[in-house]
Amino acid sequence: MKINYDVTIPECETGFMQLWKKYSLKRTILFSVVFLIGAALFINMILKNLSSEGGLMFGIGGIGTGLSLGLLASLWLKPRRVWKKIAATLEMTYEERYTATFTENEIEIETLIQSEEDESVDKSRFVLAEEELYSKETNELFLLFVNRWLTYVFPKRCMSEQEANQLRDYFTLKRI
Repeated sequence: MKINYDVTIPECETGFMQLWKKYSLKRTILFSVVFLIGAALFINMILKNLSSEGGLMFGIGGIGTGLSLGLLASLWLKPRRVWKKIAATLEMTYEERYTATFTENEIEIETLIQSEEDESVDKSRFVLAEEELYSKETNELFLLFVNRWLTYVFPKRCMSEQEANQLRDYFTLKRI
């Protein structure tokens, strides 16, 4: 089966956020709980030392609270910062077209890169038995996560209903 498609920046953002949710959200929540507990302990340290002359403990509590809350904010803002960098790169390569070929043992994705001077093709090949692959379907997209760090987006708007059903069946039969 072969699919020709292009991807918009909002579709890429959806793919990136789905990858983050799949592989990073649980860790982010766990660290958030740890940082909130740390902030609560430091706030408790501050409150206990308000009435006494413990200026050192008050300072340590303030610094600890600030660090805990700063790390918490950084943790939740990191995906947005990363996405902005990716989006800036994607805007420069916005005129790319793709062809995905799904065979019995592998998936090959060709990227046709058109620049002012020439055209070039970049190929990515994934052997099903050798890669960690996971697929997900949304209302508008099929997503393929490769090795927990790479996302391929296949928009349904570029497929016929038959192609979408074939791709869904491919991912289901291959247990991807």
